[in-house]
Amino acid sequence: MAGAPAVHPTTDHYDDVAMTTTTVRDGAVPVIVWRPTGDTLSGGRRPAVVIAAEAYGPNEFTARVAATLAHLGHVVLVPDYYRGDGPLRKDDYQDFTEVMEHIGRLDFVRATHDVMATVELARGSADVDPARVVIWGYCTGATLALFTACLDRDLAAGVLFFPSQPTFEELGPGRPVHAIDLLWNAACPLLFIYGDQDSIMPAEGLADLRRRLEQWGVEHTVNVYAGAGHAFSAPDPPLRNDAADHASWQDAIVFLRAHVGDPAGGPVD
Repeated sequence: MAGAPAVHPTTDHYDDVAMTTTTVRDGAVPVIVWRPTGDTLSGGRRPAVVIAAEAYGPNEFTARVAATLAHLGHVVLVPDYYRGDGPLRKDDYQDFTEVMEHIGRLDFVRATHDVMATVELARGSADVDPARVVIWGYCTGATLALFTACLDRDLAAGVLFFPSQPTFEELGPGRPVHAIDLLWNAACPLLFIYGDQDSIMPAEGLADLRRRLEQWGVEHTVNVYAGAGHAFSAPDPPLRNDAADHASWQDAIVFLRAHVGDPAGGPVD
């Protein structure tokens, strides 16, 4: 399996998808779970991937990623950190008005706690190896994944597709600290994925990110893709960049396998 090409996300269809909830101190968080089926179940306990969805919340794009990771042998959990109150137009990648309003209102403290609770849900699942739980995120979800990777020191790895809020414009109760300022506490290997045309993380920002990671001794990989802007994995124009999306997916799967091994239970050569 280590030498096989990583299947690119193409379908949201999967046989074993379930809805559950996990409890946090102020309520319940809806969680969608994809589990490997058929022959892929033969390896006993599996690695798990917790996906913090982009700011649209769980949508068709997230389902394609989750289903593909499940086909590759991982248990995949996706929390709805909006708790049912997210954007209605979850798959509209042309008009960003609604999604930007939701980002503006998002309580990053509550949402991070929701993602962290889902990590704990994964660890407690009978079919998951608790030592092989990975956090994975896109855009605003990647910011939540970054917070989670900095606060939970027992994760196996973090895959961060273009975190949208490495710093906030203004700090407050729902945004009490910049994610980038917590990197010193990250204990798992981190993969950062950005485009070289991403205005959120320009060249000077990437240099500062690398400096912090190296200064604080965080195991990391920072991949930058030529000609790509922010959110280049979006399924539709104007954000999408095919070349960067396909290359970054392959890189993410190689990184994933390097840190959790073959999902069937053996190490990756």
